Amino acid sequence: MKDAASYSLRRRLVWLLTSTVAAIWLLSVLVVYQRAHHEADELLDSQLAQVGETLLAIVAGGEVEHFVEELREHAQRTPVPIAFEVWISEDGETRRLVASPGHAGFGTAVTTGFSEHPYQGASWRFYTAQDDDAEYRVVVGQSHAARERMAREIGLSLLLPAMLALPLMALAVWWVVSRALRPVDAVARQVGALDAQALAPLDESAPLPREIAPLRAALNALIRRITEAFENERRFTADAAHELRTPLAALKIQAQVALRAQADDSRQHALTQVISGVDRMTHLVEQLLTLARVDPTRQEATPQPLDPAEIIAIVCAELLPQAQRLAQALTVNAAPGCRVAVNAEWLRIALRNLVDNALRYAGVGAHIEVRLVHDGSACVLTVADDGPGVASALRAQLSARFVRGEVEDEGCGLGLSIVARIAALSHAQLELGDGLPRADGGRGFAATLRFGEAAIPS
Repeated sequence: MKDAASYSLRRRLVWLLTSTVAAIWLLSVLVVYQRAHHEADELLDSQLAQVGETLLAIVAGGEVEHFVEELREHAQRTPVPIAFEVWISEDGETRRLVASPGHAGFGTAVTTGFSEHPYQGASWRFYTAQDDDAEYRVVVGQSHAARERMAREIGLSLLLPAMLALPLMALAVWWVVSRALRPVDAVARQVGALDAQALAPLDESAPLPREIAPLRAALNALIRRITEAFENERRFTADAAHELRTPLAALKIQAQVALRAQADDSRQHALTQVISGVDRMTHLVEQLLTLARVDPTRQEATPQPLDPAEIIAIVCAELLPQAQRLAQALTVNAAPGCRVAVNAEWLRIALRNLVDNALRYAGVGAHIEVRLVHDGSACVLTVADDGPGVASALRAQLSARFVRGEVEDEGCGLGLSIVARIAALSHAQLELGDGLPRADGGRGFAATLRFGEAAIPS
């Protein structure tokens, strides 16, 4: 289904550019037309004055009878026909000496120079000239309608080429825009050719305009993140399937044993193993869901300044019954006054996993200590125990998914992986090292979260 909100950038650019150019073109056309009209009026006025002065010179020279026919023909040959009258004043009487055919009756009331008066029901433009003695008066005139028609013809003759150029200009704009958008089309083709099963970055060696290069760089960065996320999910799915296969097989075996068992003790033991397996799978599923909640591709929470001591007290109070069942000592040494910028739910999940790991792997009767200190510019949160510890060679692998230490336990190997993810998202450092001293001279295991630049001392 076509997205109603989508639009063609090419068409929009062509439309905007063509509209802008057409508006400028129209304004220019109006200016040209007005200018041509004005020039035509001035030309006709000049012609009118020239004819009037010529007639005055002829009649003043006394040769009007000889040139009268020639004057009439000349007046008719002009682009806009000119009507004329020649008046003479003798012995106190004014009479018409000669006139163009069909245009008698201008009258002597027409003022000297240019003027406009109605004549035969239409508006006319007149030019009146007389000699110095006021003996001869020449009146020449043109119909305004004829003058307007000629001015319009001149203006249209100038506008016609411009009107023909407008569609050519639109085609030129389309060609220029299409050529300018070729790089965008090339990027679109590259993106459209990507294989969803094997995403590869776009070719960065191909030249692109500076305005489009950031788009390609952003797409490549997105492709790399998606590829990394897909790879992590594939690996995670494979590992999770492997981890679930073993307990499911064990559950099936124990269920079959319970089904075939004749003695109540055997059946009870098999059912106990089934319950234990269900508990382990439940814990695994819970850890998988927890890991998904702190996945960077689903990061939604905003860090807020908080005091970790408050969360430490809550988490340790929740896990205290678990420690008591194993006769373990869970102590808290959290100095107040240290604030870090971190998401509260993520910090609670990380701390709960660290303490839960210590309770699971330290053993019966172990001592687990939770410490919070303000070390210069950093807030340091440590969960340490005096259990069997972890060899130095194995510590670097513990933060990977589904990796456990040497101690056999019902854990799923996701606890430290979750903590490592939260540490990365919170700009903190996860450090694994030696824990509390044991009676045999050895040391247990310790996990430390160091909040450096994120720390906000109160």
